[in-house]
Amino acid sequence: MQLGSKLHVYKGEWGLPSIDFECMRALCLLRFTRCPMEIETNTNPLRSGAGKLPYLQIGNDKFHGYKDIKRILDLEGYPVDAHLNTKQKHLSITYSNWVFTQLHAYYHYYLYGEPNNYDTTTRGLYAKRTPFPFNFYYPSTYQREACDVVQVLGGFDINDKLEKHEGDYLAANAKKCVNLLSRKLGRKVWFFGDTYSELDAVVYSYLAIIYHITLPNNPLQNHIKGCQNLVNFIKRITKDIFRNECYSSIKMTKAPSQSDSMLTPSERKFMETDLNTKIFAGVGAVLAMGAFAAWRGIYTQLTRSSTDYDGIDYEDDDMDEVLD
Repeated sequence: MQLGSKLHVYKGEWGLPSIDFECMRALCLLRFTRCPMEIETNTNPLRSGAGKLPYLQIGNDKFHGYKDIKRILDLEGYPVDAHLNTKQKHLSITYSNWVFTQLHAYYHYYLYGEPNNYDTTTRGLYAKRTPFPFNFYYPSTYQREACDVVQVLGGFDINDKLEKHEGDYLAANAKKCVNLLSRKLGRKVWFFGDTYSELDAVVYSYLAIIYHITLPNNPLQNHIKGCQNLVNFIKRITKDIFRNECYSSIKMTKAPSQSDSMLTPSERKFMETDLNTKIFAGVGAVLAMGAFAAWRGIYTQLTRSSTDYDGIDYEDDDMDEVLD
């Protein structure tokens, strides 16, 4: 892999390496195959060329989305299913596609489509990881995408009234999927025994986020907790594979001095950039208000003293009405 290549992803939360399913899948490809590449979490999704994360940057070239990233890693000699035999490779693809059809609609609805969940949790997660001023509108792009996903895979429109949302239907399908995955995994370390696969990446990326995220309404979360082998699967990958990428803002708030010493350079840069952004935004707002106030005072004086306009000397109250 070319020196200086970077994978740009959203920063994690709840002790996970990322808050986003697509970013998690891409991270799994890198870490499972031990591809030597830098991971960048202080990034702007609008620079990807597609307006979303993740994206892979190699020199001046950018490859956005999981499929393109996987294709490049395959070409560079880091295929995720390389250790599987032919039958297992086909099964990995088949199972991955099936899990996608069962969990993708649930994931999109309960993170982005369910109004209370989106307003209280999801919107803020993406806004905090998007540079100012794009953070005001960018998270809504995920909500619009969720509308399309739920319409196709769930059969209803999230823009309809809440009583018409068939969340229970999505939850029922997702629970059946989790049950089957639990039986498939059994007591094995990976779904195909002693080696990782793309199926492991897909399952971990869905279940780790759904298991950890703090949503007001998340019926699959307790169901996952009831499948201890899947819980162990999530914890094992988080601890063993993503030890250096995991992040939790709550831990840093409780123990800033201890946590700061454990930050990676990219994480420390993210925090400093986040603070600088707030400072510059505050200074910019003050300067803008000051400039407007000064302009308004100068404009009022010039208008009153002007003899070239209409010869009328406005009273203070009248001038305020005109400017308003």
